[in-house]
Amino acid sequence: MPTFPQPWGSIDAYLSLLRRPRPLAVLDVPDISLVPDLPQRIHVLSRLSAVVVLVPDGADSVSLLRAGAANVLPRLTSPMELASRIAAERRWLAVLPPLHYASDARRRRSLTLNIKQGSQEILLELIQAARHPWCCHDLCLLLGDARNPLSRRALQARMTRLTRRMTECDMSFAITNQWGRTTFIGVNDRS
Repeated sequence: MPTFPQPWGSIDAYLSLLRRPRPLAVLDVPDISLVPDLPQRIHVLSRLSAVVVLVPDGADSVSLLRAGAANVLPRLTSPMELASRIAAERRWLAVLPPLHYASDARRRRSLTLNIKQGSQEILLELIQAARHPWCCHDLCLLLGDARNPLSRRALQARMTRLTRRMTECDMSFAITNQWGRTTFIGVNDRS
């Protein structure tokens, strides 16, 4: 499959990862000093996909591996070797169970919402595909851009609009507030 570079926060990239049973993301980090929260970003992205991180020489690969990276490779690796290493990662992924998979019934239900805004579509798919609750901080980090997370106020507004749309279709998700964190997880349809 061909790959296309996408910026951090790309809704199309996230939807592509969520819709594949064994996705792989390659995160290219040209300058680690510009991304002080890189381990947190890797941790969040690894909930959607296996993550291979390309970093400059001398980067602390241990902290990135502990954060959930499947592999950490030097950016200056030759293109042939890099392609071979990524192909090897894909072979390992092929033997693993699917990371996430939305059932056909659930996907048909989400399509009935007729969501036209990408931000609501990605929130719906993230929450439906999750095996564990999403923390508001992780969602803000994931849905922001490369420099800044999404504000909690913006996330709250998006979730409020999405909740109204879901209620119209007898769908819902559970929201829990505790110690300054709000978590979201999909719940079974009210049939």
